[in-house]
Amino acid sequence: MRQNGDGMRARILDAAERLFAERGYAGATTRAIAAEADINKRMLFYYYSTKDALYRAVLERIIENLIAIHERFRNAPGPIGLGETAEGLVAFAAANLGALKVLHREIIDAGPHLAGIARDHLEPLFARGAAEVQRNVDGGVFRPGDPMHTLVNVGGLTLYYFLIVPLLARIWQRDPLAPATLAERAAMVRECLLYGLAGPAARGGLPS
Repeated sequence: MRQNGDGMRARILDAAERLFAERGYAGATTRAIAAEADINKRMLFYYYSTKDALYRAVLERIIENLIAIHERFRNAPGPIGLGETAEGLVAFAAANLGALKVLHREIIDAGPHLAGIARDHLEPLFARGAAEVQRNVDGGVFRPGDPMHTLVNVGGLTLYYFLIVPLLARIWQRDPLAPATLAERAAMVRECLLYGLAGPAARGGLPS
């Protein structure tokens, strides 16, 4: 029964994420979300009491997936963990363009849930990330500097690309989401981060 309930929640969240990305919060009605999930509204409200609660759950799932990427590689040595995290973010973004759009819209619009998700999820994540960067700075592995700039660089290099995919598709003579293009993108991000942020102590371990 729990498995069925989890499956239904995932189904509803998938449908809601698609419509929130496509239409925004106001345009994604609960009727449309229920239809997208192929259920009735009564079933939708059984799992999520309000549209706002559903939207919050969509945001939290996106953030939990991003946190899982960080946790997967946080114990790897500095340059390795940094590179693997960046590649993980690129892969996640490529497979979840709608999720990325929903999250960034909430951030850009300073939406009603931004303060809560920042306090409960993103601030602790950034604090852990900053502590790891600082340890690598102190060990001479990363260049000296404010760790927050390093974290912003990681996010900018990995995620911004996918926010401008509609533009890239018009000005680039190739598919920005083609597997070969994405593989090149991941390699470029890794190279920029490792050579741009890694300090002298890490140079010996970087490929020539």
